[in-house]
Amino acid sequence: MPLSATLPRISTNVRFAASALLFPELAGAWAERLFLTPPRPKDGVATALDLIDARNTYVEHKGRHIATWRWGSRDAPAVLLAHGWGGHAAQMRAFVFPLLSAGYRVIAYDQPAHGVSDGKLTGLPDFADVLAEVAWHHGDVRAVIGHSLGATAAALSLSSAKTTFEKIVLLSPPSDLVGYSQRFARWHWIPERVRSAMQAAIEERYGVLWDEFELGRIAARLSAQALVIHDWDDRVVPWSQGAEFARRWPGAQLLTTSELGHRRILQDEAVTRAAADFIAGRAALPNPAPLY
Repeated sequence: MPLSATLPRISTNVRFAASALLFPELAGAWAERLFLTPPRPKDGVATALDLIDARNTYVEHKGRHIATWRWGSRDAPAVLLAHGWGGHAAQMRAFVFPLLSAGYRVIAYDQPAHGVSDGKLTGLPDFADVLAEVAWHHGDVRAVIGHSLGATAAALSLSSAKTTFEKIVLLSPPSDLVGYSQRFARWHWIPERVRSAMQAAIEERYGVLWDEFELGRIAARLSAQALVIHDWDDRVVPWSQGAEFARRWPGAQLLTTSELGHRRILQDEAVTRAAADFIAGRAALPNPAPLY
């Protein structure tokens, strides 16, 4: 990591360590805000160009305008594309053509506080609620393809009966949110008592316990046909988390890739084709799928 990127993080971490000792309540509130603030991508112009051929509309959710894009005929059944934390709709662009070719309408959107959608703070419950709102607004959504936290949000939305999809493709889905928060705390030198205070504050904000996001609670009661695609070399969300998701989801299939990491998996032609074929029912993977 270059020094220019390291110094601001060290400065933030020193302030965290000092405030945790002197003002623990302030440190907890600060940690909550940092945890719920997504990074802003630097490729805004490129993003706009990638979506220029789609019809752009906005969906309102809890006072925030959520940007959505549509490809294909209004009469065709729809597939929803949900990007992950710190991402944007254009990251899912490679799935559009295979799905259009299979006869689907395709809907992509920027998550709250991401891309050109409104907001500064957001979290997994927002992701799940917005996914349900976008699906309801566009109508006749048969399937969803979600990446990273967008995949977990799709599963959460299904488990709460806010949405009903026939099929779902989960790309690199994180399954251990408490573990992620612990890695976040280590990265920012946040003591465990401050991390716990942060978790409690987030639970109070959304009115939901993190235990309700636990993998076994979500996956075990889902009936939609699921395909999990995860890269063996993913350094952001370990492959084992996707494999565990597939193991716990009744009837789910697992497709393992290699050398694609966490983000290049979204651009791989074999991945986009496998996702479209699974949704269209054109090709059946072995059950369970072998590890490639």
